[in-house]
Amino acid sequence: MQLRITLLTAALLTSGASFAATQYYGGMYQCKSPGYLNLAVSEGKPANVDLRYYLVEEDSYYHLKGEAEWGKNGGEFRDGSIGLRVKDNKATWLGWDGKVNEDCTPFTLSARKPPLEEAQALLDLLKTAGTDATGVRSVAEAETAVPPADMLPELDRTATKQAIDQARSDYWARAFADRRQKVATMPITGDGKDYLSTVQPLLNADMGPRGLFRRYDNAAAAQKYENALIAYRLAITGLDPMLARRSTKALCDRLNMFSGWYANTSERLQIATGIPFAFWTRDIAQETIDQLRNCKQGDAADWIVDNFPTITQAADTYQAIIPKIKEMLALPDDHDTLVKTGGLTLDKTLREQYKLKNDDIDLMSGGALGQKRETIKNKISGDIPAIIDKALAEQEYRSQYKLCEELFEQTGMRDLVQQCAEIAPAHMAQAALNKAIANADSINSIAAAREVDWLQLPRVNNASDEAIAKAEAALEPARERIAKLILSDIDAKIAASPDSALSSDACPDAYRVPDTIQRAFDSCEQRVRAHNSAVAEAKCQTAIAASGAKDIAENRIRLYSWRKGGEVEVNIGKLICDSDMPITIGKSGWLSNSRELKAGVDGEEIIATIKPDKDDVWTITAVKGWIPPQDTPVSICLWNREVCSRK
Repeated sequence: MQLRITLLTAALLTSGASFAATQYYGGMYQCKSPGYLNLAVSEGKPANVDLRYYLVEEDSYYHLKGEAEWGKNGGEFRDGSIGLRVKDNKATWLGWDGKVNEDCTPFTLSARKPPLEEAQALLDLLKTAGTDATGVRSVAEAETAVPPADMLPELDRTATKQAIDQARSDYWARAFADRRQKVATMPITGDGKDYLSTVQPLLNADMGPRGLFRRYDNAAAAQKYENALIAYRLAITGLDPMLARRSTKALCDRLNMFSGWYANTSERLQIATGIPFAFWTRDIAQETIDQLRNCKQGDAADWIVDNFPTITQAADTYQAIIPKIKEMLALPDDHDTLVKTGGLTLDKTLREQYKLKNDDIDLMSGGALGQKRETIKNKISGDIPAIIDKALAEQEYRSQYKLCEELFEQTGMRDLVQQCAEIAPAHMAQAALNKAIANADSINSIAAAREVDWLQLPRVNNASDEAIAKAEAALEPARERIAKLILSDIDAKIAASPDSALSSDACPDAYRVPDTIQRAFDSCEQRVRAHNSAVAEAKCQTAIAASGAKDIAENRIRLYSWRKGGEVEVNIGKLICDSDMPITIGKSGWLSNSRELKAGVDGEEIIATIKPDKDDVWTITAVKGWIPPQDTPVSICLWNREVCSRK
């Protein structure tokens, strides 16, 4: 610093003829509000003076430009009602009358590099500066001092301004995030002083762009939250939250930091003291009132008086809630804890009683509930598959959304529900396969197999081909066992009914069954058909033998067919076997080859005479007692007597 002052003094004391093309200077000044001045003095007699100055609180600047006599001891420059006097390295603002402006104090000017170099230096600093108090302060000072873009070479202005604006945005976003991170997560060890000495300076009034915190946090919310978080963290750690209390001497100065910043009195008081109302006592309230009145902040003092019951209620609420918070913090870091506590939140009735939101409760825990919640969430993220499998082992679910909402909706973490829903279908499919495999060992009867869809794998949409193939193979022994039961069962039924046909339901049947079971179904049906065919054939032969027509059973006989509208030839043996009523055919006589056919029709015995023709096809030559219609074969009267006439 001394070197820069020496260089500046040397430059100011040099005669105008020895000036470099342009000399640059800058300095902070204090009038009613702090400001910064950038000065460019170009060689010449008179010298060209280019002056830009602005209040730190404002974004725009004032520009004065003109000529002035500038000598070895400096000079004096005026533009209308405003003037600047420089002597050695000291500068003084002048009023309209040429006298020293009493609202401003003398200030020091320092030599500066050309504006483009200063802008580049700020860019470099914004990219590399730390976010601790030292880094933030260095950036704030550099931002304050950087020359306006209008002092840059014309073709560099736009690009440089854009680069600085972006770098500023990036730096302050990083600084804000790091500040929040430090306040919320920096370990509190020992007596807590290391923690406080690190985080509290970051919340000072000068910790922001151009040294103004309120340019950094446009509303009081962040300040209120982080100041409160410091105190609550101390308390939940077992330390005295009063360690976070700001000096009462600085109380009024801290209240002044709110100039131009929206914040209600409640927020201002808690930020200025560094202590949330939850920890205020009667003594603290009275001390604060007295201090406020001493520094002419009577409105704030009166607010405390009027709202002391509200302050007391905040303290009572904290005392009622903190035991519940500690109970939750003591629970295991697992899924059951999230479900039991609804995502580490207080009972709704209790929240409504004390008019608290979940964020209020998290803050009272010093962020510990949020950290515990995140810890459990991270742990659960890896445990979700096991949690899903456990639930599926206890109950069957057809929808992954129903499953996942039952498992994780009560945790208060929708992202866990979503994670679950993404992986649940595959687990549900595998669970269905596993269940089918597990049940297979207990399937030891045809009825039991029918109940489980014949050991068919359930329809699953999200199982891999490999998983399905593996499950199919695992079920095959049980299927083969059931297939053998099906065949042994039908063999037993056949053995028990040697002379009787089996019904159509003697074999099990289903639309969609495994191949092994289907082969057993097919074989069963084949055996039933073979058995029924054998029974039918035996009955047929018995009927033929009983009919007396065994000798002509293979011959044919002409019978009338309504469908054909005339006679058709029918196998005599088939006629006898297919008839519902017994049919007998007598023997031929000595003098004739005709025979007598007797059949029961509608409870009445019908007697017909049959005789073979030259082709050995038997025809009905007469039906005893009946005459057919004209031009109609007599065979019509055998089964259709209603169209015939009695003799």
